[in-house]
Amino acid sequence: MSSGVRTALYVAVALMVVGGVAYWSWLLEFFLPTGLSPIDARIGEATADGEPYRGLFRTAYIVSGIAFMLMVPPLLRLVPAQTWPRVVVLLLGIFGLNVLLSALFTLDCAPSAGERCRDMIAEGRVSVAHQIHFATAWVTTAIQLAAAACLERWWLGGWRTAARVAFVIVLAAAIVVAALETFGDGQFVGLLVRLQLVTMVGLLFVGAAYLLNASRIRPQ
Repeated sequence: MSSGVRTALYVAVALMVVGGVAYWSWLLEFFLPTGLSPIDARIGEATADGEPYRGLFRTAYIVSGIAFMLMVPPLLRLVPAQTWPRVVVLLLGIFGLNVLLSALFTLDCAPSAGERCRDMIAEGRVSVAHQIHFATAWVTTAIQLAAAACLERWWLGGWRTAARVAFVIVLAAAIVVAALETFGDGQFVGLLVRLQLVTMVGLLFVGAAYLLNASRIRPQ
């Protein structure tokens, strides 16, 4: 392995760790009095206007988004020069941009915290920023599904099984979330969203382990 490839590998893995850990900042809600239920609230609600730790969570997601975008160049140097690996890398960059947008455009209020907020949403009395943030939540799910599907096409053996399991979990959770938000009051949405996040960040670290296997790195 050349020094250039080794550097790209270390940079990519370091950015994966930074991005993944920062994205998992929602775990702090178990230690901070956010006033939001991890069972019902989407993680983005912690960044809504008026929430006590809004700045902390926004900063974490900004760091995460930037880290995911910055890992694209070194990853493109590492992965095989084939369609599926390159698509996965580009999806990571798009995911980073989406996370960044979700941190820059936040909710006007936390829907799970009160009926007034839900009424505002139902009546369309929310800002463009609120609507953008809500859209990024579903874009995140779409990216997660696309990435897992592409990884399944790229990886081999047990690695491929991990991608398949992640795809099934994220898809099943997304279907239930859509049903709960459409036909119910959103109860348990937070739990399902967090299941998706744990699954995909776990898959991210599996990907880091895959890259650390030097025999799979594209020859230079």
